Amino acid sequence: MAYKPTVCTASMKCPAVVVIQDWNGMNDYEKERTRMLAGLGYVGFAADIYGYGTPVEDMSDWMAASSAHRGNPDLYMSKISAAIDKVKTYDFVDTSKIAVIGYCFGGTGVVNMAILGMDILGVVGYHSGIQPNARVVRGNSTVPVVAKVLLHSGVMDDAATDMALLEQELESAQATYEIDRYGSGVYHSFTEWSAAFPGQAMYDQRADVRSWESTKLFLAELFSGLPAASRGPEHDTVTTGLHNYTCNTTTCEGYMAYNASACTASMKCPAVVVIQDWNGMNDYEKERARMLAGLGYVGFAADIYGYGTPVEDMSDWMAASSAHRGNPDLYMSKISAAIDKVKTYDFVDTSKIAVIGYCFGGTGVVNMAILGMDILGVVGYHSGIQPNARVVRGNSTVPVVAKVLLHSGVMDDAATDMALLEQELESAQATYEIDRYGSGVYHSFTEWSAAFPGQAMYDQRADVRSWESTKLFLTELFSGLPAAAREPECDDDHDHDNQANSTQTSDAFYLAFPSLASLAALAVMAA
Repeated sequence: MAYKPTVCTASMKCPAVVVIQDWNGMNDYEKERTRMLAGLGYVGFAADIYGYGTPVEDMSDWMAASSAHRGNPDLYMSKISAAIDKVKTYDFVDTSKIAVIGYCFGGTGVVNMAILGMDILGVVGYHSGIQPNARVVRGNSTVPVVAKVLLHSGVMDDAATDMALLEQELESAQATYEIDRYGSGVYHSFTEWSAAFPGQAMYDQRADVRSWESTKLFLAELFSGLPAASRGPEHDTVTTGLHNYTCNTTTCEGYMAYNASACTASMKCPAVVVIQDWNGMNDYEKERARMLAGLGYVGFAADIYGYGTPVEDMSDWMAASSAHRGNPDLYMSKISAAIDKVKTYDFVDTSKIAVIGYCFGGTGVVNMAILGMDILGVVGYHSGIQPNARVVRGNSTVPVVAKVLLHSGVMDDAATDMALLEQELESAQATYEIDRYGSGVYHSFTEWSAAFPGQAMYDQRADVRSWESTKLFLTELFSGLPAAAREPECDDDHDHDNQANSTQTSDAFYLAFPSLASLAALAVMAA
């Protein structure tokens, strides 16, 4: 256990997070993760699932111990429940605020917890074993999924077909969940700092950083509630205006928002170009541009259709969007024109430009990436990623230069279409992430006024989490990837490790297992 005794007391109780070990036992890795949780103001508790004295010396031991629990979900869940019950005995723990995180074998455990309906606020799984033969399958069960679920998955670790099956089960249970997929070349054990088995189990700094930040936001939601969605009303500190520019053979009218006192010729700011959804550049994109200005960027809402294009009703939207979707060269020329316009302003750092797109605009940014446009990064929200709506990479050898972040409603984008896009991005060795939101998250989930049940619906949670993810992504693009969080032992943290060892019972939770020299063998983890 790790916690800050000056923060967590009987009179100031703290939330607790139970960490479920990976398959080689509870050791230094899980202990450090608990200290990281303590650094966030929680009580971190690394559970020992196997029990005192269980051999964990080599791979045959790990396979035997993990298989004994994977093959007996009742046993496994009883061990997790015992750890939770132990945590609840401490008077400095807020027993109404407990979550569980699992790694590898532990990730399978938290998936099982959710599917079996265990009463817990939320679970987080990292590089979890989610194959149907490794976990509990929901089948025809009507047990409600109580826990909110967050899963972090390497695209080269979990098969798209297995992920699609899990999505179906969570949708049928009407669970609140998110699955974040990291690529390219992100394999098993991507958060384990010493994992170094090429092609099977490899540490990945970027996936580690982004998954941890996502988890921090998730825990804050569990323990403090979902924050209000960000908005960008007009404000005196933000300079706004319409700007005409030539796009292809017509005139386009973009909308710019920035802080004129912060973004100057001597203090240039990064810029983010916003590509409209299918009903034209209007108040929605303008507000998103102002939100970007509030983050210290120059926000520029591009007009793709061009001045005077009819956008009065759905027939107009279909005509204008189809004319561009069906002509990628035209579409890309319009996006390039907007980027070129932004680069003309002396307060813009022309080396730091990203592009965000919504709906039709999301299709545009996917096309940008696949076609190899030279831009730092792109973000797509509820993008049209069906093969008949976007550019398909096929046998192209053009490199994908832009980093890619896509936010997708599970009820919007088909799993098969997403799997195809993953294959294309993997073949291009792109740096990308795809975040899937459920259940019941449809198209237009970030559009505040969307209210078409079963087709296009605003979803506050998906809006909040996707925006926070985007903010972190933009920081990475413009300032670089931060170092991964670590937490060495610290005098400020209270550690019950030795105390627990002294009990030497079969259900001891804090065992000092020997540190393993290498995690390479994790790659051949038993299914």
